[in-house]
Amino acid sequence: MKKLLLVTFPVDLGSTTFEKRFIDLFENRPEIDLKIFRFVPTPLNLHPRINVFQNRFKINLKNFRFQRTPRHPHSLSIFTIHYASLFISRIRESRKLHKIIHQANREERKVLFIGVSVALFGYLATGNNRSYIVTDWTRKLYEPIWKISTSPGWLTHIHKKILNSQRYVLGLTNAIVKQIAKDYDIPDSKLRKVKLPLCFDLQLFTPSSQRGDQEVRILFVGGDFQRKGGNVLLKWFKENYKPGLKMTMVTSFSIEYHPGITIEKNVEYGQPKHIELYKSHDIFVLPTNCDSYPSVLGEAACAGLAILTTKNALGASEVIQNGENGYICDSPAALLEKLTLLIKDKDLLAIMKQNSRKLMEREFSDEVVLNEYMRYIFD
Repeated sequence: MKKLLLVTFPVDLGSTTFEKRFIDLFENRPEIDLKIFRFVPTPLNLHPRINVFQNRFKINLKNFRFQRTPRHPHSLSIFTIHYASLFISRIRESRKLHKIIHQANREERKVLFIGVSVALFGYLATGNNRSYIVTDWTRKLYEPIWKISTSPGWLTHIHKKILNSQRYVLGLTNAIVKQIAKDYDIPDSKLRKVKLPLCFDLQLFTPSSQRGDQEVRILFVGGDFQRKGGNVLLKWFKENYKPGLKMTMVTSFSIEYHPGITIEKNVEYGQPKHIELYKSHDIFVLPTNCDSYPSVLGEAACAGLAILTTKNALGASEVIQNGENGYICDSPAALLEKLTLLIKDKDLLAIMKQNSRKLMEREFSDEVVLNEYMRYIFD
């Protein structure tokens, strides 16, 4: 029996769906004795990851302060009483985490942290080379895209120490593995590449049968509308609209009426509406300006959609084989050129849709994904 303690940090992950995928991977496996600890399961603030595209915050990253904006006239330095109380609450919660880790050590149980932040809070209890981190993101990941420093020197130093203290750091994309090696001086001997557990999605999102209509249906998902490139796609659609071309945009962004566009709001993961959205569309389009690993790409591939995105979706190559089941383009403009051609070539579109599902069944089955983690954590 393999013993594992899975430590998650829902607030830092920004999505309970991301957390759920890892729980589903290890739970109810006869060969695994699993314990789960959810660090700070209840959100205490609204800023788990500082995001220069989100909430219209303007950030001077040199001194790491929020600047006042018309929308947020009272947005001040992160070093406020609120953040101080937040930090204290994290320290209190870390005491619970330390007790859990000490118990795991006595049981000779492996410890897997989902994310760097929670590993930091558990560091004093884990020591060196006794735990594992799996991640798709660090604070320095987007620096090559934004062309600015996104992590203060002191924080980079702390993260470097935490990452180097692990037995292995498991990166979910080639981009994060390369970035961690470069920016945190992590030796290759400590780095491993693993897959995002999309096994459950394979069961949930399945291709639809032939619809019988001649429409080409485009799907876009993105609450952060502009960062995800929704504005670019919307402009393209209005300029290229014709009968038989439809688009659904899942977003909270306000969009004026257009006869070819359907707007969906409050779509929850795994609910019937969510499943049906994928079944009823042909092409998933994400002209994103910045993303670590948009898991919606994996969901769309499971459902057998052709996928178009940009190289700024750093995990896109995990689920897209360029030219086979979609395209990873150098820019939103290049993406729109490919999209214009694809909607006219229904034979190619049909092949790409089939290839998406085949790729996911081959690369993200339960057996393939679980064996990868078991090999690195327990062998």
